[in-house]
Amino acid sequence: MSHGLETAGPRGAERRVVELLDQHEALTRAELARLAALPVSTVTGATARLLARGVLEEAPKSGHDPARVRGRPATLLRLVRRASLVGAVVVTHRVVRAALVSADGQLFGRVEEPYDWLQCPDIVAEAARLLAAARERAAGSASLDHVVLGLPFPYQQGAGFSRLEAPVARPADAPPMSAWLFSDLAPDLAAAFAAPATVDNECNLAALGEVAFGAARGRQHVIYLKLVTGMGAGLVVNGQLVRGSNGLAGELSHLHVDAAGPMCRCGARGCLGTVASPDQILDAARPLLGADVSIYDVLGLVAQGDPAVRRVLDDLGRLVGQHLAPACVMLNPQMIVVDGTLGPAAAPVIEGLHDGLRRHMPAGAYQALTLTVGKLGGDAELLGAAQIARSQA
Repeated sequence: MSHGLETAGPRGAERRVVELLDQHEALTRAELARLAALPVSTVTGATARLLARGVLEEAPKSGHDPARVRGRPATLLRLVRRASLVGAVVVTHRVVRAALVSADGQLFGRVEEPYDWLQCPDIVAEAARLLAAARERAAGSASLDHVVLGLPFPYQQGAGFSRLEAPVARPADAPPMSAWLFSDLAPDLAAAFAAPATVDNECNLAALGEVAFGAARGRQHVIYLKLVTGMGAGLVVNGQLVRGSNGLAGELSHLHVDAAGPMCRCGARGCLGTVASPDQILDAARPLLGADVSIYDVLGLVAQGDPAVRRVLDDLGRLVGQHLAPACVMLNPQMIVVDGTLGPAAAPVIEGLHDGLRRHMPAGAYQALTLTVGKLGGDAELLGAAQIARSQA
């Protein structure tokens, strides 16, 4: 007997349950087992996993009288019908994440893997692969109402990579940067998924995620900061994302801080990213921690309470705060949210930020400002994708 789907193994059983409930609206476990021609124990395990992931819901079977029947009450299982699902793919400097996101902030089928976007010849094909994996993991067949792609560099809507700086430095034997960087990706994404598509900077998505569902929920004026594992910012003013005229709003690493500083790839001298990048953090830590230390070693040592590493990150926060202060005077934000993926490393960074801002801002503007660590961690960008889609619906 063929059901149109392979039912061998746990994933096959889950897919068959989803298929049957899509056809019949609501069934008991016994009915599912009979229609699927599977053991009741297999169906019970499959439905338990689907319930845990929010794919199914259950309710008492109508007409059941618990006073007359002993044992477990009969229940009907049905698919959770989601009004809106967004396919989100977020590329960072270290990993790529993908998920299906509901309008109320639920994530389904989350996928994460190490990733080097400089080695990617076709980001649209990669987005399709990752979202297919997310849909498989969610064991659902729901269509996508919108697709959002987040990228780890300045991006101009309708144009592509915003050429503030020269192409990222790479080894001489590395492949050339992909042509997709310098084109508008939204039409190709929309065609691939038969749905509206949006491409944006990852910090912009993270800012919207924290405002909608995280540490800045309910705030209208917010700056989101990504530090240590990259440097950038997302700006929300009057509840709206600010991208700037060509997608460069929030490019924190290009704030001018030192007229005599080193040359930056953007062509200017003494940008913040040239004196407060992960490389500078490592240079400061290596005499104490060894020549082979990585930025992720530094973050781990903070969790162990290493005082030297805490001092390095405190100094970073102080330097960033000092030069972020004029922007805070201009924008008068309610809150600054620091990237939640830093974990314990966020605390010394925030301490330094407080000191740098306090010394270089009017007292009234500083006292109106709250500094905090993000609550959403690596999910901030994914959840921000739902907000991008909502704003363009």
